[in-house]
Amino acid sequence: MADASADPLVGRLRRVLRLSNQQASMHGWLSDHYGRWSVTLTFGSLLLAVVLLSLVFAADFVQRTTGVSTAAFQWTTGIAAIINFLITLLNLAWQPAAKAASHRQAVSHYTKAKYEVGRHLDAADVLTAESVRQIEERYLDSRELPKIPERRFLKLKRWHLEKVAVSRELDDNCHESIRSIKSRLRQARQSEPNLTENDKSGD
Repeated sequence: MADASADPLVGRLRRVLRLSNQQASMHGWLSDHYGRWSVTLTFGSLLLAVVLLSLVFAADFVQRTTGVSTAAFQWTTGIAAIINFLITLLNLAWQPAAKAASHRQAVSHYTKAKYEVGRHLDAADVLTAESVRQIEERYLDSRELPKIPERRFLKLKRWHLEKVAVSRELDDNCHESIRSIKSRLRQARQSEPNLTENDKSGD
C-alpha cells in the first residue's frame, strides 16, 4: 500500500474512511437514541391504555377496595387519559421510530463506504483519480441522508473519538476494563496541559 504522504489519492481515500467512520458512529448513536425513545413512548402509551381500560371495567371494585371517592377516581382516570393522549401525540408528531430508521439507513450508507474504501486501499497501486472522485461523490454526498443536529455534533464527535481511542487501547490491553481505560485516557489528557506549561517554562 502506498504512503498517503507520497500519494494524494491514498490520502483522499483515508479522509473518506475517517469521515465515514465518524458519521457511522454518530448516526448509530442517534439511531439507538431515537429507537429507545420510540420503545419507551409506545410501551408507556400501551401500558396506560391497559390501565385505563382495566379501571373502566373494574371501577366499582377499585373504589370499594381502595376507599377512593368517586370524584378522586374520576380525576385520576381523567389525568391518566390526558397523559396517554399527550404521549400518543408526541409519538405521532416527533416520530422517533422513523428517525431511528433513517439514521440506520445512514449507518448502512457509511458502512458500505468503509468497505468500498478499504477495498480500494488494498489495491492502492492501481488507484486512479477518477475512481477516487467517484467514491468521494458517492459517499460524501449526504443530501438524501438525515443530518446530524448542530447542537449534538461536537458531543457526538468527542464520543466517537473517545470510542476510537478506547478501542485502540483495548487492542493492546484486552484484559483491562473499559472503565479503567477511560479513566487512564482522561488522566493523560488532563496532564497534557501541565506538561506543555512545564516545557514552556523550561525554555
